[in-house]
Amino acid sequence: MRAREREVLQLSLTPDGRLAHPAAVEALEEQLPRATDCFVFCHGWLYEQTEAREEAARFFALLDTALRPLGDRVVSLRLAIHWPWKPFAEPTIGRQSAGDQVPPGLTGALGDLARTDPGLLGRLLAALVEAEVPLGPEEELELDALVRQVRDGGRRGSSMLSPLHALSFWLMKRRAGQVGERLGREVLAPLLTMRGDRAPRLHLIGHSFGAKLVASTVLGGLRPESLVLLLAAFSAFAFADEVPGTKGAGFYRRVVTDQLVAGPIVVLRSDHDRALGTLYPAVTWGDQVNRGTAPGRFGHAREVVARSALGAAGARGLAAPEFDLIDVQRTGVPASGVVNINGSRVVTREDWLIGAHRDIYHDEIATLVCLAAGLLKGGPTGARPRPLSPFGRP
Repeated sequence: MRAREREVLQLSLTPDGRLAHPAAVEALEEQLPRATDCFVFCHGWLYEQTEAREEAARFFALLDTALRPLGDRVVSLRLAIHWPWKPFAEPTIGRQSAGDQVPPGLTGALGDLARTDPGLLGRLLAALVEAEVPLGPEEELELDALVRQVRDGGRRGSSMLSPLHALSFWLMKRRAGQVGERLGREVLAPLLTMRGDRAPRLHLIGHSFGAKLVASTVLGGLRPESLVLLLAAFSAFAFADEVPGTKGAGFYRRVVTDQLVAGPIVVLRSDHDRALGTLYPAVTWGDQVNRGTAPGRFGHAREVVARSALGAAGARGLAAPEFDLIDVQRTGVPASGVVNINGSRVVTREDWLIGAHRDIYHDEIATLVCLAAGLLKGGPTGARPRPLSPFGRP
């Protein structure tokens, strides 16, 4: 592979979703005419710009290996998205001790306020939360639970996660969606639409909150061939026909019903992802069950919705089939619709507190991206190139 094809372009975004370096689009425009396929990768949170580039390069190196059997049939353009993850202020100069569980983005102004005047912080958090507007029924259930956490914040004590943690999580998830939609609407969709039939096939890959970002670019006007969501940190009911406990469809349901993705929407989950299996329920629902506040309006169905993350439970509330990540190397994936992939036999590497949440760098996952893209198909001995169509395309 030529060095030019191995290059990873990076689009860095400001906190409000604008391009931090507009000149990067010029490089993208220059390479688009030469590419058959454009792969867009977005990281999760807690990555600085350099780290995001390195993680994208690591993922694309695996993708290069998976694409190698296709030879010159695929000329890939590799685009990494870096988005600002800090929910509040920059960290203070003094670093927290190793035992401090407050994440870096929370050690700014609100983190200081939490230590010096928790009462004032509680009133400020309540005002912030009550001003939020849910974008879908699943968000409304999460927001209702967050309001209760903030109001009850001074009496919780037993939880390792404060209302400030929960609000940080909510804001980062919301920002990922807003930034993604703006990126699609103002940058990527116009750029690709302008090329018409000469545009490369587009494949979107997102990890954690980055999965919400790339899903939202579709709402912003992008029309990808495939959408791969790796351990996605948003609601398992986001694509649901009807969110349990409500009368509404999931916020991203339109992506499915309007066929905004030409091929499959692939959801990778793992039983070993503690960030989504344990921490996500804690920040979206808190201690309400243990405190006896779940009955009635906050009943079981609503609890399940608020506590369930896409990357832990898979896509729920619709008839999405599930396959094993190792098995699909032989069987392939369906050509369209939402597909759950159980990666629990591969995504197993443990990190402190978050489990396998960052364990996405595997040959099997890179091959999964190519299967979803329609470039490879399953075979008895593993994935292999898909035959060319009469038009010379896989």
